Amino acid sequence: MVSELINLKQELISISKASDIGFNCTPTAKEQIETLARSLEAVNPTTEPTNHLELIQGRWQLLYSTFGLERETTLQRVSFGKLPNVVISVTGIFQEVYTVGQQYNNLIEFTLGSGINGITIVKGRYTVEDSKRLNIDFIETSVKSASNDLTASSFHKALGVDNEPPLESTLSFNGWTDITYLDENFRLMRGNQKNLYVLLRYE
Repeated sequence: MVSELINLKQELISISKASDIGFNCTPTAKEQIETLARSLEAVNPTTEPTNHLELIQGRWQLLYSTFGLERETTLQRVSFGKLPNVVISVTGIFQEVYTVGQQYNNLIEFTLGSGINGITIVKGRYTVEDSKRLNIDFIETSVKSASNDLTASSFHKALGVDNEPPLESTLSFNGWTDITYLDENFRLMRGNQKNLYVLLRYE
């Protein structure tokens, strides 16, 4: 059973990485990922994930999702319509979960046409509903430069906006996610929009 679980997990990680967060996922790969995910969920070693939040805590890299995000998108789209309508190219997606403050933050790394790198952050707070479900209240979104030596004014200029448009905004909506597989370095989630998320602990 242990060797079967390890093999399933490694195969799912490999195919998910090859999909490039789902941007380059073929229909065949999508079907394989779903089949492997269901097989892993059936042998989940952590039957009550929310009772083991210490395993969830930390920084995770999103390897694959069916969320439908496009690589070429805009700040406006990834911030639920709150940030400027600036074209970006997504390079990485991460999630940070911390029990202190019940933080549940999603981070999208991107590049601009000018070559400047940035990060969009969607901050949230979680509450435990049951043994596998977390309710998420999203409270704030912001964007910042990924470079510490770039001034706020220079980053505004790189975005192609003046200093007036705010680069942060409050949010007021919620959702939920079920943790359907969890071990010390790997996690599967299914959200309220029936999306699958495959995450690997980021060291």
